[in-house]
Amino acid sequence: MQVKGVRLYAKDDIRLEEFELPEIKDDEILVKVMSDSICMSTWKMVKQGADHKRVPADVADHPIIIGHEFAGDIVKVGKKWQDKFKPGQKFAQQPAIPGQAESPGYSYTECGGAATYCIFPNDIIEAGCLWTHEGDSYFESSVAEPMCCVICGYKTNYHVKDRYEHVMGTKAGGSIAILGGCGPMGLGIGNRNSQSRKIHFSEQACIRCKRCRISIQTGGKITP
Repeated sequence: MQVKGVRLYAKDDIRLEEFELPEIKDDEILVKVMSDSICMSTWKMVKQGADHKRVPADVADHPIIIGHEFAGDIVKVGKKWQDKFKPGQKFAQQPAIPGQAESPGYSYTECGGAATYCIFPNDIIEAGCLWTHEGDSYFESSVAEPMCCVICGYKTNYHVKDRYEHVMGTKAGGSIAILGGCGPMGLGIGNRNSQSRKIHFSEQACIRCKRCRISIQTGGKITP
């Protein structure tokens, strides 16, 4: 089928174009993309091209579809997965596949969010990284991955007790400083559990940033 999407060919070389998606195999799933969030990691990949650790060395000859934060509708299901997935279901996905460097939006010629349709290969589905969901919106599912990063950020933080004892996690009722955090990720951090913590944003632009109002209202404090 003919689809339209954005593909990476080399450093600073991405192209919006039409191309052919093949018929799915018995262990693959065809989806329609309804929401694709833009991530700074994609910008980094575009700047690095084939030097990026997730991008194939032969990307110039076999361009990959960019976009790794996406959600949409399941269109067609291969025989292997028909007991678990059905056409018409909404899908969400986790692009960080356990045990492998390959990832949607970085490594696959047929799987990425910046396209009208794409194909999930067997390795992603086998890893449990394709999900169905019952939510009302697509965009909330497409930002599931960055919110996972926010949650992991909290979990991997530590605070010091008695000078030398490192305690995992943020301190209950303590303060958190977010440096340059007026983008979506910073605001996501500010809005998560901010009722029980003092969140300090230290970016001059935050003073003028309307998006910060939510964080301020829920406990975030701007520190110029």
